[in-house]
Amino acid sequence: MKYLHSLLLLLLVAFVITSCNPDEREPAYLIINSVSVSSNPQTQGSNCSNVKDVWVYVDNQYLGTYQLPARIPVLEEGTKNVILRAGILENGISATHSAYPLYNSDTRSINFIPGQETTIDTFNVAYFPALIYTWYEDFEKDAIGGGFSLSPEPNNNLAPLATDSVDVFEGVRCLKMKVDGTNYVADIETNGDGYVLYRGKDIYLEMNYKCDHEFTVGLRGMLANDKRNIPVLLFNPSYTWKKIYINLSKFVNSNYDVPKFKVYFYLSTPPGGAEATVYLDNLKLISN
Repeated sequence: MKYLHSLLLLLLVAFVITSCNPDEREPAYLIINSVSVSSNPQTQGSNCSNVKDVWVYVDNQYLGTYQLPARIPVLEEGTKNVILRAGILENGISATHSAYPLYNSDTRSINFIPGQETTIDTFNVAYFPALIYTWYEDFEKDAIGGGFSLSPEPNNNLAPLATDSVDVFEGVRCLKMKVDGTNYVADIETNGDGYVLYRGKDIYLEMNYKCDHEFTVGLRGMLANDKRNIPVLLFNPSYTWKKIYINLSKFVNSNYDVPKFKVYFYLSTPPGGAEATVYLDNLKLISN
């Protein structure tokens, strides 16, 4: 019995020794609470954003993606170069986290001390200065909403400008698309003969929206003697304003025979002829 007791004690000591990893380091911690996105209102439009994550790089090595606010363990010691990038939900889908390629990054030097916290209350990003703003519409420029138009099919009263401050996201106007039992379809598209969108680029449509019925956003390929509807995203109802970043790149790349594109928004009447409404604001078609 004494031998058994000694053997068990020896095994316990051996387990404790082997379970302690002398190489295991205590991390430092980086606290990041929020992000601020800045823009030039005259040339880049609204700075409204919907950044969900921070992408962290330490000495140019990717550390990870963290939902804001974040407490991030860092197994580094001493002064390091830290790059913070703004992360979005591409196309509004929770499974498509992406570092937004049209925002620049926040770079700073941080002295990491194991066991201690470094807090960044707000990290700052902005649009890259050399982006191509193909189209921007905030519906504030004039009485008919600036560079926005209706397609020939629906009646003009299907997409009036809403000036009710309860419904407007920013400023005094947004676009209101409305259908009912009399006017069944609202199909609105950008003015002119379309835009040249360059393949191989990061091309995004940013917008704020709210809606009580599903609607579609797409590209309309302007061919020599025809138009091609290219549906991009079907929106589900959202009764509060949301910001979304829609990646158009693959749709432009795959339609290699299309010289120019328009952006369109399509809303149809729900079953039974009930009324449906979509509000849109701060529409930006941007690429790098």
